[in-house]
Amino acid sequence: MSPTFQEVPPRNQTTALQERVDRLRASMEWAADAMPRDVRDEVRETIGRCDERLELGVDWTIVALAGGTGSGKSTLFNALTGSEFAVPGVTRPTTSHASAAVYSDGAGALLDWLGVREEHRYHVPNPPPELAGLVLLDLPDHDSINGANREVVDRVVPLADLLIWVVDPQKYADHALHSAYLQVASVHGQPSLVTLNQTDRLAEGDDWKIVEDLQRLIGEEGLLEVPVIPISARTGRGIDGLKAELEGAVESGSIAAEAVRADLVASGKALARALAKDAEPTLPDKTEIIDALARLAGVDARARAAGAVAAGRASQVPELTPLGLASVERERLDWIDAATDGLPLTWRHVLADTVASGEELAEALNRELAAAEWPDVERPSGWKARMARPVRAAAASKAVTAVGHDAVGRVVRSALVEPTVRIHLAYRNLDELTQLD
Repeated sequence: MSPTFQEVPPRNQTTALQERVDRLRASMEWAADAMPRDVRDEVRETIGRCDERLELGVDWTIVALAGGTGSGKSTLFNALTGSEFAVPGVTRPTTSHASAAVYSDGAGALLDWLGVREEHRYHVPNPPPELAGLVLLDLPDHDSINGANREVVDRVVPLADLLIWVVDPQKYADHALHSAYLQVASVHGQPSLVTLNQTDRLAEGDDWKIVEDLQRLIGEEGLLEVPVIPISARTGRGIDGLKAELEGAVESGSIAAEAVRADLVASGKALARALAKDAEPTLPDKTEIIDALARLAGVDARARAAGAVAAGRASQVPELTPLGLASVERERLDWIDAATDGLPLTWRHVLADTVASGEELAEALNRELAAAEWPDVERPSGWKARMARPVRAAAASKAVTAVGHDAVGRVVRSALVEPTVRIHLAYRNLDELTQLD
């Protein structure tokens, strides 16, 4: 028989972060009641936000070309992609829809959400590896009178890993650009750069005068570290420098991934209020509680009786007496106390609600012991059997003890150990989040 192999998708930021969010979700399902209500609500909101972001993927680097009518965005888009995909303003004076150049496969969900239609998606052939995962957007004109176009710009701008603002010498001081977008970018600290396009139309030296004035204007918006780069998409001036900026954006990673991490860090800080500092939940010794419950159930007494029968000192092995609730509950509470030692009191309540109740534990033990296949024990007959009475007694006692302890152990594992392991795992998963920074 030849082996078969299942193809496993490569691990990336999306899958790594999704695993962490899934662990957080599972932990909250198991231990939500250990959280204060406000923490519980905050963490659940975080999970929802992270799911939305991760559904689109966070391995993409979104670079958006934003600007007003006639700034030459589409010509710049073509120059950066080495294509004639975007129709420049000579043919169409305004950009009324978003176009995208995609440098890797699998961006469909993201582009759907961004509102980029299929016919406006350009899959770059043989993209350079240093631009893997790049999505370059040519946004609708920000000064469009079409409300739907403005909506696309407003939705995309906060998601962009790098904003390239494209301005022209005639409208570089446009109030709409400065008040609606550059100020927002300043507040959010969003990576941006400004390009002064169409410098080939200016007289020698005029380009740097405008660059200085534009640098002053965006400095007044608080963007003190945003460079202004003079370019000409038509002649190729400054294009190689912009391509280097695209490579730098890809290397820096995505804002979406950082947003998910930031949400998880914030959740960790909130969760710290529901956890004990430096506490490490420890699973109690299950052998100890199995021995105790077996003894209370009469397993040890039955084993001694079986040895007595095998040795000829007794005539029969008595039946077990059903376990009482009080003795079982006492052992159960001791287990819960040991399993939550050092943890906040709310975790004791959660574990008490998660493991089997005293009644359930007693019923399961009595049922399992009643159904156990106890070994047959016979009195010795014949001189050889009488000579081997000590050995026969020890073997009979050992066999009965093994059957009884196995029966009790099966119940303890399902009723106490496995639920406790889940709650401890939930605690550790949540505690792990508090360590993120």
